[in-house]
Amino acid sequence: MKKTYNILISMAVKGLPLLLVFVLISTIPLIAQEEKEEDSDSEATVAKAEKPARPAFESAWWFDGQTGTVYNKNTFEFVIQHRFGTIKAGNNDLFGLYGPSNIRMGLGYAPIKNLNVGVGYTKNKMILDLTAKYAILTQTRSNSMPISVTYYGNMGIELQAKENYLNSTDRYNYFNQLLIMKRFSSKFSAQIAPSFTHYNAVKWEQQEDNSWQTMENDTWGLSIGARYKISSSVIAMLGYDQPLTKHAINQPLPSINVGLEISTSSHAFQVFVTNNNRIQPQENFMFNQNDFGNGGWLIGFNITRLWSF
Repeated sequence: MKKTYNILISMAVKGLPLLLVFVLISTIPLIAQEEKEEDSDSEATVAKAEKPARPAFESAWWFDGQTGTVYNKNTFEFVIQHRFGTIKAGNNDLFGLYGPSNIRMGLGYAPIKNLNVGVGYTKNKMILDLTAKYAILTQTRSNSMPISVTYYGNMGIELQAKENYLNSTDRYNYFNQLLIMKRFSSKFSAQIAPSFTHYNAVKWEQQEDNSWQTMENDTWGLSIGARYKISSSVIAMLGYDQPLTKHAINQPLPSINVGLEISTSSHAFQVFVTNNNRIQPQENFMFNQNDFGNGGWLIGFNITRLWSF
């Protein structure tokens, strides 16, 4: 019995290293699995943080211009933009409500990710516009990318009678803008947007000394906008547009824009006070002559309807 006991003890002692090796080998997959799960959790957290932040602006439209927001792929857009007359005439036209108005209707579509294209028609000067908008950079939730950057381009074609133009190319104008926006919080967002406008034909005027002066064909501009979310669907809007190029005649005036936006996932309604009535951004940067401080302001609204397919 004692001999048997000693044999068992000896076998146990001799087998201890093998048992330790087995235990160690058995735990390696468990350790690796735990490390894998920890890495997976870490990657999931990073992936979540690197997701795009919520859009800084609910609508793609901003008074007469654009925000950096680009709609999701397969989104279809219909927009109506209306500008009443200025209040200068007072009661004669009910402070512009029954005065000469300007209207634009447009359609847009997102054929691929990060790209919106559109077409529209404006009453004033009968302008047909072709537009494109592309999201270059998108702000992330972690702020590893702290801003969103979007390019917006617009080609306008005036469809008035040919007697209004010396050459057919005089009908064309172009607008290019880089929109830089940031969502600072769930309530506050802002953007800044430098722009470049070109007109093939511009205004000439004869001076008292019989010389001729002309506007520049190109105009640089800068737009600044901010929004504050009052509630889940009501937003306060503030915008300012400043032409930067100096012209010998017909110097365009800056615009001040103040309003409210009521938005849902598929609708946006903006009502505001502005001194821009041309709707097309290139028209406003090149030709706006409404002085906000001298009764040149008016009421405008934008209505946007979205469908997703």
